[in-house]
Amino acid sequence: MKSKVVGQVEEILKGVTSPEELIEIERVIAEARGAILRESSKGFWEGKRPCWEMSQCPEMIRSECPAPKYQSFPCWAIEGTYCKLDDYGASGLDSSICEVCRVYKRWGENKPIEIRQLGKGIDTSVRLVEELAKETRVQAK
Repeated sequence: MKSKVVGQVEEILKGVTSPEELIEIERVIAEARGAILRESSKGFWEGKRPCWEMSQCPEMIRSECPAPKYQSFPCWAIEGTYCKLDDYGASGLDSSICEVCRVYKRWGENKPIEIRQLGKGIDTSVRLVEELAKETRVQAK
């Protein structure tokens, strides 16, 4: 017996006539999945003031940074958070900045920093870092 969800998805897919429509369906599903995961579990940040609030990150950064999307991990344990990037296209794995960060000092309990959430961070190409820096300068004006 099929689940209700499987039946609904099959019904939606019957009407798909192009690869673009399938891509759009995948995008909507991914967006819904992300919203459900964010709402259903605050994870590490439950009952704590999260890093993006403590650091007063602008919406542009918050929307790109994986920390708000993967709240089951502290920001210092996530590859490619905005704070871990530099102008040279770093991989987003260098957590040395975290060791001096007030967020880690407040919530890290002096435990060794270990990146546990990999492959979900910001695209660390130099081009993207330059674009984000440029947008930040424009918004600051």
